Amino acid sequence: MKRYYNIFLLVGLVALLWSCHTTEENYKASYDKAVEASRTGERGEIYRQELEKKMKNTDVVDGDSIRMLRRGFNIVEEEKGKGTASAMKYNVVVAEFVQLFNAKSYCQRLRQEGRLEPFVVYLPRQELYCVVAKTTNDLSVAATFANNYEKYMKLKAYVPKVWIIERI
Repeated sequence: MKRYYNIFLLVGLVALLWSCHTTEENYKASYDKAVEASRTGERGEIYRQELEKKMKNTDVVDGDSIRMLRRGFNIVEEEKGKGTASAMKYNVVVAEFVQLFNAKSYCQRLRQEGRLEPFVVYLPRQELYCVVAKTTNDLSVAATFANNYEKYMKLKAYVPKVWIIERI
């Protein structure tokens, strides 16, 4: 009888522990609540202003409006064996990250698509890592890519609006 009691107790304990684990849905719901809370009140106003600034077009090229910034930047060295990227004058940014690991991961996934030669650049003034999907010396080519990036890549862009950084 004692043996059955111990087995029953063990099964009950396992069932109790099994039902108390967290799930991906729990984490996502918690994350969504935290993000929504950070976008309300004063912090929400700052977020809205930054988003508007990132969505604002600054130049017109071939009749299309684009966001273009003129900045100096550093090319992040790629992993050994993959070579080093060389940036031309106009570079189309499709993703922005605060952490280098995330930028390299996105760049690698973009490279696996096989159509582009992306690389990561660092903007010291903004302390931001950007993934450049297209680099060219022709502004109209860069603007066409920026306005129609969905035709050239399958991954979604991790910026509110794809933009061009002109190397100075």
